Amino acid sequence: MGAVVVRNLLGRLNARGPDDLQRIARFWQVSVRGDDRARLVGALYRTMTDIRSVRDAWDRLPEDQRAMARLLALSDAPPMTIEAMAGGLDRSPEEARETAIGLFRVGLLAREGDTQELPVGALPRLFLPRELAALVRRVQDEIDAGDLSDHSLRVLLEVLDDAELEQSADIWGLKVIPGLRRRSELIGQILRQVKDASRIERVAATLPRDAASLWHVVRGNAESGPMSLRDALADGGFVPPDQDLARLDPRAGGRIRAALADLEGSLLVWHGYQSGERVLFLPREIAFPDEVAVTSPLPVLEPIPEKTVTAPEPPFAHALAWDLLTVLREVASTGAPTWLPGEPVSRTWQRRINRRLWFAGDELPPPGYLGFLLSLGLAAGVLTPAEPAPGDPKGAIRPRVTAQVRAWRGQSFAAHSRRLRDIWLSQDQWIEGREREEIDVWGADWRGFRPRLLTALDALPDEQWVSLTAAAKQIAAANPALIGGTFTAASARSASGDHEQARTDALAQLVAIALQTAGQWFGLVQTGMAKGKGAVVRLTPAGRRTATGEDEPPDHARAEKPALTVAADGAITLRAPSPLRIWSLSAFADQEALRPEARFQLRPVSVGRALGAGFDLDQITTFLERQSGGPLPDQLAEVLRTWAEGYRRVRLRRAVVLLPDSDTAREELAKELAERADSGLLVIDEAQFDKPTVDPGDPAPLLVLLPATGDDAERAERALFAFLSEAGYSGQWQRLSSPSIAERRPARSS
Repeated sequence: MGAVVVRNLLGRLNARGPDDLQRIARFWQVSVRGDDRARLVGALYRTMTDIRSVRDAWDRLPEDQRAMARLLALSDAPPMTIEAMAGGLDRSPEEARETAIGLFRVGLLAREGDTQELPVGALPRLFLPRELAALVRRVQDEIDAGDLSDHSLRVLLEVLDDAELEQSADIWGLKVIPGLRRRSELIGQILRQVKDASRIERVAATLPRDAASLWHVVRGNAESGPMSLRDALADGGFVPPDQDLARLDPRAGGRIRAALADLEGSLLVWHGYQSGERVLFLPREIAFPDEVAVTSPLPVLEPIPEKTVTAPEPPFAHALAWDLLTVLREVASTGAPTWLPGEPVSRTWQRRINRRLWFAGDELPPPGYLGFLLSLGLAAGVLTPAEPAPGDPKGAIRPRVTAQVRAWRGQSFAAHSRRLRDIWLSQDQWIEGREREEIDVWGADWRGFRPRLLTALDALPDEQWVSLTAAAKQIAAANPALIGGTFTAASARSASGDHEQARTDALAQLVAIALQTAGQWFGLVQTGMAKGKGAVVRLTPAGRRTATGEDEPPDHARAEKPALTVAADGAITLRAPSPLRIWSLSAFADQEALRPEARFQLRPVSVGRALGAGFDLDQITTFLERQSGGPLPDQLAEVLRTWAEGYRRVRLRRAVVLLPDSDTAREELAKELAERADSGLLVIDEAQFDKPTVDPGDPAPLLVLLPATGDDAERAERALFAFLSEAGYSGQWQRLSSPSIAERRPARSS
């Protein structure tokens, strides 16, 4: 087995030699007396994982090293070779190597499989330790966001991570158990604390001396807007006016970072960038609490520029209906795991199906998505809750596909979407959000909530990005009975004593979850992330039509001709998706991609899967030829025949051999069985039946074919015995150990 590659910062520091550590400490302005290696590594780790230290280090880096660090931090597939980085930076490999050496020497860059200096001529694979990569991305986001001083404190709080929020909440007098309170709860409670001007003064009074000095400087300049970091430090007596901040001694640098940490942690002073220069500013809620207090506490739906938003490409118009087909095919082919409705589906099953879904995640689908699809499938009748296995949890089921899937696959995607949305609207359970574990609600009118919410979407602007939090707050405030007259939410907000505010906050949280889940999955809204703004949402044309009750526009688009194309290597491109085509293709081909066009691939395993399910090669070939409008490429046709022969299938059928005692009885039975063709029993002509153990002089046997598998075969067997009894015959199983008919009867004389 290969060595485990450690990519965290602490592991990389521990791998460095004493001289390396001292050189890294000088760059990061860390001073530790003595030769205590563990103490030095600990001090370096604490400093290098502080956002303020990373900002300072970024200022000290030359532009070529910044560009390389930025490339590695933003890369989707680190680590990278020197050659790859040279290509990404449009520089020569020699120049890239020199830049990498510089970053390695100051501890920003690490290398797989080696802890020494980069050797000449080597081809290392380089990466940023994950803690540094996250902080470099944050610094770059701050630089890209630019001046944030005109943003509300609510928006600024969205930028902080969970640990920073919890630390700030504690400073403002909120008792927080780490990890147990939701972000939205913390932000709402912090904002209510900040509304009190006297509380701001009390928090400021607890600042250490250096932080208090810097606070008074920046606060005194609040009327003028953001203040240059250099000017603020000079006015506060931290550095001389002409001091180069990139060349501070370790003691001065440590004082400044500590002061900034106290101010930023208390939310009193914020750091930002204005035209590339570092600045400090006070949010208006902190600088002018009396003015802000008289304004509406609800955020305004300010348009957010498209260029600042990162959002996935809009999916297929009926993506949810397509994904349900994918789930049905998976259940039909391999079965479904035991599932307890309301609990997450097996992670193994989620991971296996994830990449084939329109709404896929990095490794797993969005929380609750597969449970949502299974719930819709059960309500639509295309899935049924089979009995769980012994030992399964109480209430658990094993969904399986029903015969109704035949009619379902013959409908259009538009019909599927309408049916599934109607099912969702009628559910009395919170099937879209119950697995997210963000809030528990009792006494909610879910059937009333969803139609009211769809109507309330009319308040959102057309196809314009807005803050998700602001949109949810506004909808909740404008529709206090959205979820019914009374409900109970499992939230710590009620501890504030402001019952109405706690109710509004809980309702807004439910609205936000509904928009991020079912709203997005049905294509009514689109969600994304905006730099400096957090989660954002915009209404789609379909959402507007739903909110206003408009009819869906007729589909005048002409179907693609041909519906699909088949390449000689077995690649299939589906140009005109329909439920029937997707259901058929997924039976014998592997889905490869959904964008920009759906692509499937024929493989020995996929074709064998279809053969094992009872398909014939002729069925596969005929379908592909009809849908593609022509014969298959000769090469592919030959390969398919080879695969089919290599599968070595032997088809089995259940059958019962009837051995009547006379020719007359045989003829009567054959006639009566033929008259009962609707019984499902099939009589095979005696000429097609090889009877080596039957005396040639005996009446010819009758071969009755039964359904191939399962309970149907057992029922058919019982039906056959019932038929014999009704016809006046006694059906008896022949014992294998008894003598054959030929042995028991004397030979006939000639």
